[in-house]
Amino acid sequence: TCPLQTRFLAPGRGGGGLRKTLPGLETAKRRLSVLAAELAIENARLHSIARRGVLQPGAKTDLILAPVITRDLATFKRSLVVSRGTKHQVRLGAPALAPEGVVGRVVAVGRHQALVQTIFDPDSRIAVTNLRSRVPALARARGSRLLVLDYAPERSDFRIGDTIVTAGLGGVFPRGLRVGIVTYASDEPAELFKTVEVRPFADVTRLDQLFILKLPAKAHALRQDEWLDNIAPREIEIPGQP
Repeated sequence: TCPLQTRFLAPGRGGGGLRKTLPGLETAKRRLSVLAAELAIENARLHSIARRGVLQPGAKTDLILAPVITRDLATFKRSLVVSRGTKHQVRLGAPALAPEGVVGRVVAVGRHQALVQTIFDPDSRIAVTNLRSRVPALARARGSRLLVLDYAPERSDFRIGDTIVTAGLGGVFPRGLRVGIVTYASDEPAELFKTVEVRPFADVTRLDQLFILKLPAKAHALRQDEWLDNIAPREIEIPGQP
């Protein structure tokens, strides 16, 4: 039989082991998230190479891990502020991604923070294509949960369950990044354009971090917005991140 004091100490020892394990689990979770985002980029690159998209063979794709520190208080979806800026090589116009899919793009950047316009902002537009049928369209927000595709011809081939990806047009998003899944496609012969609704893969409201695609130095003329450095703590450090 074990001594009485050993029995009382056992729970404490277990708790100590748990405290040591939790940081390791968080680190592993973060690494898996980075890996998933890198795989999404690599998948887009392969599609791009196959179809002569905007990412060139052999080009190195770097991702900047960016913690979300605040968001618009009206909807929690239209914009996000992240604690990464010019100091971390974030550039204006850079795509913002989650492992699940496209989040938005950087529309303003300061030294320590950047403002991300999400796909749910009413002014957001993304050139997309149907991964199966290759039909192009333009995605914009409809309400707080869905995107709608504009300019999809009435006879175009869209089906429920189709995957929608970026088309690589407009110079912002590389070709082949996952955007969402078709949840509704109208079939009205009298309509000039088909009504297509898409549920995004990335849940913007649940993001506590995202990834920003690192652009070449000459990709955009950089505009620095100092007001961003005054709306949130200057830095939120993540272990293992520069």
